[in-house]
Amino acid sequence: MSFNFNGLTFLNPESTLTEQEKKVYDLIPTGKENAVPVDYIAQTLAISNRHVIELVRNLRLKSLDIGSNQSHGYYKFKNLEEYSEFMARYKKKQDRSNHVLKALEKTPMAQKLLIQTNNSIKDEKKKA
Repeated sequence: MSFNFNGLTFLNPESTLTEQEKKVYDLIPTGKENAVPVDYIAQTLAISNRHVIELVRNLRLKSLDIGSNQSHGYYKFKNLEEYSEFMARYKKKQDRSNHVLKALEKTPMAQKLLIQTNNSIKDEKKKA
């Protein structure tokens, strides 16, 4: 199923949702001022917080407009401002994570792993 918006055709991701994804999606309100916490969704559906987080991740991967914030929870974007604000915050968080990952690649343990991997490759070449 798809829909047409100003000549652009988009797949309707809601038509491909699992039953649990639909239930979670239906519990998420529109507007960040109405955001609901993970606990609320988990308790309502009698599932774990971790499972709610995974289901929301799946919903986002299906291109559904779901924002979140640490203090209030999940919400559907009500306008472009909410979407843009969330995306800027999410990208900033991702950039910080990437910065930490790059730093961790230079730690002593990372260097040991690199040496070990290089030695294994050398050993394999000698055997060949």
